[in-house]
Amino acid sequence: MFMSLQKRILPVICFLLISSLVQAQEDSVLFQRDSVIELYTDPTTNFFKTGEKASIPVKIFVITKTGKTLALTNLLKGIDLNTGKWVSGSGTKTFIDYTFADLDNDSNKELVISNFTGGAHCCDEIYIYKNIAPNKFQYVVKMFGGHTIITPKREFEFSFDESFGYFFTCYACGYADTTDAAPIPLRSITLRYNKGKISIVPGDKELSNTINDNLGKLGELPFGKLDDELAMDDGLRKEVAMNLAVFYYSFGRSMPETQKLFKKYYRYPDATKVWTAFTKSLLYIKKDNDF
Repeated sequence: MFMSLQKRILPVICFLLISSLVQAQEDSVLFQRDSVIELYTDPTTNFFKTGEKASIPVKIFVITKTGKTLALTNLLKGIDLNTGKWVSGSGTKTFIDYTFADLDNDSNKELVISNFTGGAHCCDEIYIYKNIAPNKFQYVVKMFGGHTIITPKREFEFSFDESFGYFFTCYACGYADTTDAAPIPLRSITLRYNKGKISIVPGDKELSNTINDNLGKLGELPFGKLDDELAMDDGLRKEVAMNLAVFYYSFGRSMPETQKLFKKYYRYPDATKVWTAFTKSLLYIKKDNDF
C-alpha cells in the first residue's frame, strides 16, 4: 500500500518542486532540458533552428521583468550566440534557444527565447522581448506551461496539458471515446503579439458551441466516485477542466461566467470540490504567465 501511495504522490511533488525552482529564477532561463521532447518536426523547434541569431561582437542588452539590465550573453550563459548551441566547458549544459523575429510585421524584430525547465512532463517557457533602442530589448511576456507551439503565422498556441495533467487523475490518463459523437478535444488557446503587447485571440461562436457541446456530453456520463483524496478517475474531470480553461481565457476571463457554465453541466455530487480545485489550478496558471 505504501508503494502504491508513493507512486501516486511522487509526480505531484516533482511538479511542485519544479514550479518552485522556476519562480526563483525570474532573471534567468538557464535550466536543463530533457532531449526526449526535442522533435525535428516540432514547428517551435524549427522556428528557432532557422531563425536569425546575434552577430558577435555586437553587444545585445535586455531589460528583464524585474527591471535589471543584462547583456544577452549573461542571460544566456554558456550559449554561443552565433549557433545557439552550448559551449563545451562553460558549465552545466543548458537547453535554450533564441532568435530575432518580426512577430507583428512592423519591420522591427523581437527577441524570442525558448527554454525547457526539465523534470517529468514539465515545462516549456517562451519569453518575448521588444526592441526599444538599437541592440536593446525590454521584457514583454513569459509563457510557462505545456508545450507552446509557434505557428507559421507566428502566433502562439499555449497548451493547458501540463497545468491540468494531474487533475483528479494520472498524467497519462484521459477520457477516451472513439465514437463519432465524442467530445472534441480542447487543450489550448492562441496568443498573438502586436506592437509590444501579447493578447489572447478571442473565441467565436463555433468555439462556444463546441465547449457547450463537449461539457453537455461529459455531464451525461456516469458519475465516477473517488474513494479518497488520491483516487484517480478516467480523465473525465480533467476533460471538463480543459474545456473550462479554454472558455475562461477565450471569452473575457470571467470567473462568474465560467462558474455558470460549470454549474450548468457538472451536476455531480463533488461539484464544489472540483470547482475549488479548478480555481486553484487557474491561479497557478495566472501566477506563472503574463497574459
